[in-house]
Amino acid sequence: MASQSRAVVRSSKVGIIGAGVSGVAALKQLAHYDPVVFEAGDCIGGVWKSCSYHSTKLQSPRKDYEFADFPWPNRDDPTFPSHLDILDYLTSYAHRFDLFKYVNFNTKVVEIRFVGGDGGGRHDLHQTGGDGEYGALLPGRPVWEVAVRPNGPESTIQWYEFEMLVVCTGKYGDVPKIPEFPQKRGPEIFKGKVMHSMDYCKLDKEEATELMRGKKVAIIGYRFGCGMRSSKPRYFFLPYFLC
Repeated sequence: MASQSRAVVRSSKVGIIGAGVSGVAALKQLAHYDPVVFEAGDCIGGVWKSCSYHSTKLQSPRKDYEFADFPWPNRDDPTFPSHLDILDYLTSYAHRFDLFKYVNFNTKVVEIRFVGGDGGGRHDLHQTGGDGEYGALLPGRPVWEVAVRPNGPESTIQWYEFEMLVVCTGKYGDVPKIPEFPQKRGPEIFKGKVMHSMDYCKLDKEEATELMRGKKVAIIGYRFGCGMRSSKPRYFFLPYFLC
């Protein structure tokens, strides 16, 4: 296996990438396996933390956006919770079930390798057979290698081994998707400010107001997204600003 040439920090049955809503849900269900969770940010919450405008609110009743084993304390409140309310709810959930002890914050996954199969060599992903494309979920031996890099100017890559890997990075990560423009016809020749909406949403109300004051704004892109874990869809948009 490739891990024979690397210093492995830890081997575990289950690894989970991402500590947003899906990552926290997966962690709760798999906690009895003593999983290792990697979260690139400094807290749980996913897009509710990294990609929400200050005015973002849930677009469905709060009782339709909750874990079955942890109802909202005020679930019959007719108002719609803000993204800060949702972060508080997720934090309370993680404390209630003692989930924080499994999470490695400020730790970004930079490489994943499937090294399962017999004979110690890299496995042909299309010839696994058995229980699925990658074989059994818990085969009894490490079959996934994960490289992570903790935040910091002098951090080094660390390697982990897992029997099963759960990827909970979602559809909307923290990497801006910038359109590709022909040479000398893109942002480099624009004399105003160019900003992705992910950077804009990190501004507070006063900063956003000052940024837009007296400017004409063009928005490029109109990506349509639907939220998860609700009986009703919630929609939001990720544009690209020129101002």
